[in-house]
Amino acid sequence: MDKERPSATATIKSYRTPTRILLPKLLVSRDGWKAKATKRKAKLKAASIKNRDLETSRQLWKERAAQSQRECDQLREQLRLAQQQLEEAQAEIARLREDAKKKALPAL
Repeated sequence: MDKERPSATATIKSYRTPTRILLPKLLVSRDGWKAKATKRKAKLKAASIKNRDLETSRQLWKERAAQSQRECDQLREQLRLAQQQLEEAQAEIARLREDAKKKALPAL
């Protein structure tokens, strides 16, 4: 057989404390946990918003850092190529000076 759920009056009759005393205490308790739950919900929402904002900010900084690193790498490569060209130009100048000296010596 199915057990029927006890009615509210049967539950109230099972308490020894009168309803006039229980009811205000239960209402205060209910109001307390509702207020506490509302505060927790507000804190959770604020924390999730802050977390979202921090993740967005962190992602932007990561992208900026990656872009700066790429630019730095490009500039280093340009510097390496410029130094290589400078060395080649200095070697060419030295070779031309040697050639000019060799041509000048037989005339003397």
